[in-house]
Amino acid sequence: MAGAPRVLPEYLEPVLEFVNSMDVEEGTDQLTDAAALASWLGVASASSTEFRLALELRTALRGLALANHAPSDPVDTSCFKRFPLTATAEAAFAPVAFAPAMRALTQLVIGYARAQAAGEWQRLRLCPGDNCYWAFWDSSPRGARRWCSMRVCGNRAKARTYASRPGRHP
Repeated sequence: MAGAPRVLPEYLEPVLEFVNSMDVEEGTDQLTDAAALASWLGVASASSTEFRLALELRTALRGLALANHAPSDPVDTSCFKRFPLTATAEAAFAPVAFAPAMRALTQLVIGYARAQAAGEWQRLRLCPGDNCYWAFWDSSPRGARRWCSMRVCGNRAKARTYASRPGRHP
């Protein structure tokens, strides 16, 4: 059905959650150190190297999500090279054996790769609202959703546009 909303693929749910582990508007970050990363991933431990890589991965994924609806500077995706994947004949991706934290992070890279292969990645976006940058899934039939929430960020943008019209006073 052409007009039906698009459902977030199950494999992208953890990627969306990972990208939103940092809340720009609230100024909070769930990934503050290696122990917090291990807890977030649901593994026993994570090294400081894995923690730094996780932050690089999240930055890259956030940049790629923002680029989905707004021209942006090139996104540094060099951290993806640290996740060797093998492609199968069925166009699936499989991680090479890693420690638990790396295996969990690799699943996020696999989610991104699957979304790219399926043509779904462009629907994962970052809200361009002032100081928001919350990641969301564009479930609209045409893939034209701009804001994380029309009631909040969309309304703020429309109010600013209205107030900036000639003859309007803030």
